[in-house]
Amino acid sequence: MVNVCIAVGIEENVSSLKTLSLRSYHRLSSDILGYYRLGAISVATGILRNYRKAKKRKPQTRFPYAKRMMLTTCYGFKIQNGCLRLPVKPREYIYVKLNSHTLQSLSGLNVRSVTLTRRSLSISYSRETVEIKPEGYIGIDRNLDNVTVVSTDQTVQRFDLSSATRIKSDCRYVKSRFKRNDFRLRTGVFSKYGQKQRNRVQPLL
Repeated sequence: MVNVCIAVGIEENVSSLKTLSLRSYHRLSSDILGYYRLGAISVATGILRNYRKAKKRKPQTRFPYAKRMMLTTCYGFKIQNGCLRLPVKPREYIYVKLNSHTLQSLSGLNVRSVTLTRRSLSISYSRETVEIKPEGYIGIDRNLDNVTVVSTDQTVQRFDLSSATRIKSDCRYVKSRFKRNDFRLRTGVFSKYGQKQRNRVQPLL
């Protein structure tokens, strides 16, 4: 199902979840529960977005294709009597036995989605986080030759980085004078001066 959705997305030139759902949902097998069709569309949406980003960087990028069989859903499942219950048809289920560690880890948490492959079961969950109130804030102003830090208690600190800037400028000048058209030699020289630059700049930071 994922590959069908990917093909529809490329054919229709869409990658948003809502638009892909409208264009591909009716093309998926009606024998499959709607939970799993929506899950396949969601997975395909992520793949299509990554494909569009990769194609911008490299136009020759091949069409994406999901090779690993998987089932992802956010609906219909339930943890019951130490098992994960997944619907396969209306009022028909399969059960996946969960070990004690998994049951203990999920105790009191909200299970959000499950992903099932031939060899693994992944369970995503959410939990409440305790908000930490900060004791103060700091602002950082970065410039070429200095960094200035200001905190809410009116403390101002300025760090001079002009030496690091000068070292980098000197290394760039030395490398720009290299004229030999020898890739291996050029790589060795640039690597040497790059390491020297890092060794001199790092203590200043």
